[in-house]
Amino acid sequence: MDTENSEANLDGAKLREDLAAATPEEREALLRETVRAQLASILPEATIEDDSNFLENGLTSLTALELTRNLMTLTDVEIPLVAVLEYPTPASLGHYLAEAFAAVAEGDAAPAGTAAE
Repeated sequence: MDTENSEANLDGAKLREDLAAATPEEREALLRETVRAQLASILPEATIEDDSNFLENGLTSLTALELTRNLMTLTDVEIPLVAVLEYPTPASLGHYLAEAFAAVAEGDAAPAGTAAE
């Protein structure tokens, strides 16, 4: 396993910059694509479409935890694990993340990572 490459894929600084500069629609599209990319890296055998159900594509509790952690690392937004069940497609989770990112940016919620880099 290429650990250095895996860590590089989870450097969300550019994504967070793009999200901060994006319109709400662009933010949602960016996050939907981020969810799809992360899910594809976790479930490489699955075909991931915007309306693909996570559980139907083989997501388990362990891979749901991995997906949630990856998305929190990339976005710096606290994401409850249950969000994967409540928003079970890339489109719906992307929408949820766009709203959560906007709330964090506006100071309505605490970011996932509080340690200074």
